[in-house]
Amino acid sequence: MKKLIMAFAIVGVATSAFAAKVAGVDIKDTASVDGTELVLNGAGLRKKYIIADVYVAALYLPRKTSDAAAVIDAQEPRRVTLVMKRSLSADTLMGAFHEGVEKNLSEDELTALQPKLEELDSLFREVGSVEEGDELKLDFAADGSTGIVFEDRKLDAVQGADLSSALLKIWLGEHPVQADLKKAMLKG
Repeated sequence: MKKLIMAFAIVGVATSAFAAKVAGVDIKDTASVDGTELVLNGAGLRKKYIIADVYVAALYLPRKTSDAAAVIDAQEPRRVTLVMKRSLSADTLMGAFHEGVEKNLSEDELTALQPKLEELDSLFREVGSVEEGDELKLDFAADGSTGIVFEDRKLDAVQGADLSSALLKIWLGEHPVQADLKKAMLKG
């Protein structure tokens, strides 16, 4: 009997690292950005044209919330993890990010942000194409910088809280890339 109880305890510990499963992707319940432990706030599936699964997105925060504006404007670490459900070229990925940003910013905001978007594009070119199962992490630090981690390889960071906010608006802004994905990420 003790062996059986021990076996269940081990299974419980082994599976507790994942908080959810979305579209076949195990979502970790915690993440760490700049030494700050974050908790899973919510996760969902990005679909394109209703039939194509693109990625699973997970939002990690210091504490759970359903307030999109609070997440976008926060001056504390946050993370969005994208687990790819299909292969995409760097150009396609950059185009999707630009489209999401453009939907949520004014012309003046977009013009001011252009140099930082070009830095981000450079990092995406460094990543190259992404394949199904690849993991791309966007780490938003308390200092306002946006770091990119691709397959556990930390790339450069782009400075500026305006870029962090603009990127978070892709999923959480007034015109999110997908309304039900926004709702899933803000499950809190």
